[in-house]
Amino acid sequence: MAKSNQKTPAFHAEAIQKALLEWYDRYKRDLPWRRTKDPYAIFVSEMMLQQTQVKTVIPYYERFLKELPNWSALAKAKEEKVLKLWEGLGYYRRARNLQAAAQKVIADFHGHLPQTREGIVELPGVGQYSAGAVLSIAFQKPEPLVDGNVIRVFSRLFVLRGNLKVGENHKKVWDIARQLLPPKRPGDFNQALMELGATVCLPEQPQCLLCPLYAHCEGAQRGIQYELPEMAKAAKTVEVPMAALLVDQKGKLFVRKRSEEEKWLKGMWEFPSAEGRTHEEARSILEKEFGVQSEPKPRKDVKHQITHHKIHLSLYAAKAKKEIRINSTAKWVTSAELEKLPFSSAQGKLRQWVLTSYFQETELLPKIKKARKR
Repeated sequence: MAKSNQKTPAFHAEAIQKALLEWYDRYKRDLPWRRTKDPYAIFVSEMMLQQTQVKTVIPYYERFLKELPNWSALAKAKEEKVLKLWEGLGYYRRARNLQAAAQKVIADFHGHLPQTREGIVELPGVGQYSAGAVLSIAFQKPEPLVDGNVIRVFSRLFVLRGNLKVGENHKKVWDIARQLLPPKRPGDFNQALMELGATVCLPEQPQCLLCPLYAHCEGAQRGIQYELPEMAKAAKTVEVPMAALLVDQKGKLFVRKRSEEEKWLKGMWEFPSAEGRTHEEARSILEKEFGVQSEPKPRKDVKHQITHHKIHLSLYAAKAKKEIRINSTAKWVTSAELEKLPFSSAQGKLRQWVLTSYFQETELLPKIKKARKR
């Protein structure tokens, strides 16, 4: 575990609190989850905002609450519906954890979100950051939080060196967050810190002259704010060739649900896919598994990145050489049914092509040929 050779910096907490809260009151963004005091709605927003930009989350958040407005509705919903509402937002484990959390709130906490850190971290998907965010914002509990925005602000404000996401350095950031948190308006203060990192103390081009903490920022005063934070090297990108099958049987397409053993995207539906060292190898794996003969050239290619994995997914049209077995996790679907199933972002791009191009071609070609004969 990395050790820190830096002492906790001295700072005037009250001056920082006052400057930041005054700025927040004047310039905060009008976001839908800031217009409610409902713990459920705030909890949903925090789960969605993990590793996802605000502008991306807003329409998902509003649609999700319209369909599943409370703990009971979410707890009782079919998993497929929850995943469909989450479709395109990524990191689908969050959706499943969110539903599991709702079920635990109903079963173990009488339908009320726990109001202590010890209680709330018992919920699936809730870590120390999420606990601090929800408790401070929903219940005004004096609980600190640390996320990427807070790390960036503190690294510049107090000139914190080294990788602040691990070991003693990370603990130091939490210590500062705890010391800096005001007893009054802790939720607003935590949101103000994150707002500052999201809109002013930007990663590449910090807007220092617009910052309410400019006079307190050691990094800016020393002119080294662009050097901070010091982060570990990003993981090397891994290329992942994948193939998917487009099997058409009288206008219906074969799809399957990813199993619990899959590395990614558990519970999502897809055109059957496989990884390989090459696309040819991945295609061969699928041909053997399903007993089909696929075309040598793909009909559609998409690229998608999950963490440091760069996925190159190719869709191959195929014909079944024998009957393909169907069950609860594999079936033939019409175009209308295809639209209703939860697909991942990459597979969703394939589905969009199938719905807008493939089906149109297959429906129009017979009509064109018939017209030509006339």
